[in-house]
Amino acid sequence: MRGNQLAELRHGMYSEPLSESCRRVLERGEHALVGVSAGNSYFGQERLTGLLEWAGRTFSAVDVVYVDTHIDTMLVADGRPPEYAARSARSTVKDVRRRIRRAVERADPAGMRIRVRALSELLHTPEYREVRRRTDRAMREDPGFAATCEEMVRQVVEHRTGRGAAVTPAHLEAGMGYVQAEAPLFVDAPTVFNVPSSMVCYHTDTPISTYLVQPDSTFRVAPGHGHMIVRPATADC
Repeated sequence: MRGNQLAELRHGMYSEPLSESCRRVLERGEHALVGVSAGNSYFGQERLTGLLEWAGRTFSAVDVVYVDTHIDTMLVADGRPPEYAARSARSTVKDVRRRIRRAVERADPAGMRIRVRALSELLHTPEYREVRRRTDRAMREDPGFAATCEEMVRQVVEHRTGRGAAVTPAHLEAGMGYVQAEAPLFVDAPTVFNVPSSMVCYHTDTPISTYLVQPDSTFRVAPGHGHMIVRPATADC
């Protein structure tokens, strides 16, 4: 297990809030945001089911959001024809929806606590757009946040293209669109989902989540918003 004094085992899962303020959000247990990246092999059926079972026991309400935007543009940046990219994106999203549906059926049979939505469903809600205006402005005006977003883009793109493969300007443009769409969920989920507090649950930390919770960062998460690492408890945690 990592040395973070905030880390612990909960219901068979390793959980680690990224800061003391994030720990206080966890203790409130009001809402969890579980993000699922379409096409990410980490989110296998059993692992996803375990994560949602843990979230359902730990929080009063859970929103699962799967990313269904910019998948085709990333494939086009890889050099794939637009028609192929569109078909592949549809297939990828269909697969992740199926896995999430099966996991929810096991974790929340009554359908009372876990809600599932595509990121595209949030893009035009007033709440999301309010937060998006703030995150877009920070990307333009806050050098620290802008640099962190670019680092995030490079990590995403390099993971997709493979070690040693060229990262093209088209990749970076598509990746920034991806990060811009997700950024409001990293910054102010309480506003986006109209809840008192919310914890973003992911299996690893990211440049953006780490930056946003630091007390000396010039652009930070909203009050009541937290980030934490959650993954199955194993000997090498």
